[in-house]
Amino acid sequence: MPISTQILLFDGFDELDAVAPFEILVGAGFPVRLVTLEGTEPHVTGNHGLRTGIDGAFAVDAGGLLVVPGGGWAGGRQGVRRAVDAGSLPSAVAEAHAAGAIIASICTGGVIVAAAGLLAGRPAVTHRAALDYLALAGADVRADERVVDDGDIVTAGGVTSGIDLSLHLVERFVSAERAETQRVRIEHEHRTPALVTQQDKERPEA
Repeated sequence: MPISTQILLFDGFDELDAVAPFEILVGAGFPVRLVTLEGTEPHVTGNHGLRTGIDGAFAVDAGGLLVVPGGGWAGGRQGVRRAVDAGSLPSAVAEAHAAGAIIASICTGGVIVAAAGLLAGRPAVTHRAALDYLALAGADVRADERVVDDGDIVTAGGVTSGIDLSLHLVERFVSAERAETQRVRIEHEHRTPALVTQQDKERPEA
């Protein structure tokens, strides 16, 4: 069934990383809130200038889904780079995960998840411009994958991969039929995610 979802926004987030999942998840019946850490701003400004209203402050939700967009990694000291340097966003993501939330990152949102210390030894993907960061953080980088589902952490590659991630989450938490309804509605050719099993994790190194 649909689960409570927060999309964690910050100044410099990539608009498509957040808007595409919002549309798909809401369309599939997920209760979705757009949040920031403080929740006091009337709006937050994306990497390309889109001013987006918010629903309130981030709150730890043990049974919920936390979606972490990327944005701004390759453009200097803004967006994700600023968030990682400040440390508050990675700390919030780590707190949510420790409480039992499922973390889903899109594009360079994976850098925030890595900075939270959650990807060491785990399979993951992010935008190609940040794969080295994931490797340095100890992740098992799956550069050729679009979406990697490792249970309580789901990561997605480039900007438009948020569409694939969201359709996968709809299938995982609701049904394949509901996901297909959304896919047909937006006329998207879906790519099957990499579902990580315990056997995958225990495979010997080549």
